Amino acid sequence: MSGQDQAAGLRKWANQQRQEQQADAPLDVAPAEYVSETMRESPLLAPTESPVVSPVMVAPPKPKTPLVVVGLPGSGASNVRKVKARLGQWSALGRSWAGDPDDWEVRIVMADADNLPHWRDNYPRWALWISSDADAFAAMYRTLRQLREGGGPNRLLALHEPHLPRQGLLDNLRGAAEYYLKMELLVLAR
Repeated sequence: MSGQDQAAGLRKWANQQRQEQQADAPLDVAPAEYVSETMRESPLLAPTESPVVSPVMVAPPKPKTPLVVVGLPGSGASNVRKVKARLGQWSALGRSWAGDPDDWEVRIVMADADNLPHWRDNYPRWALWISSDADAFAAMYRTLRQLREGGGPNRLLALHEPHLPRQGLLDNLRGAAEYYLKMELLVLAR
């Protein structure tokens, strides 16, 4: 028998199988909803019960929580990934407020933006990205001062590396923001 004859025979057999299944199915049930005889005879179902097919409910996507971040150079996607990675680190440390990093809508804003009052009025969650390099205090204080002068928020989360000790940079920056700028920098304990 040639390969072509064999393929024709298989197609014919497959068509007969489909026709038999369709003939056995009730007329008012679409083929996708047809319940096979083996399912009807399942010991899990009572003899008079028939399986109930319920539609799959898809939950609408959860709205993301906006977080405005200042203190980063530029507003590119790499900075958003850095912030989400940092939130992921906090979440891994058991900080329930951090949740899933993908639940946050991170918006990078420059501290000297002209429309800071608009941002402040529309977005309640703000964070200051704190680097741990040698010039971090001066750069972060300058960012806070620009926020204050531009009408930005008075309260920000200190978004820093989890291993950065509270003593030193974080306490100094928090104290300077409170004393000189009348701003609250929320530094979370380890």
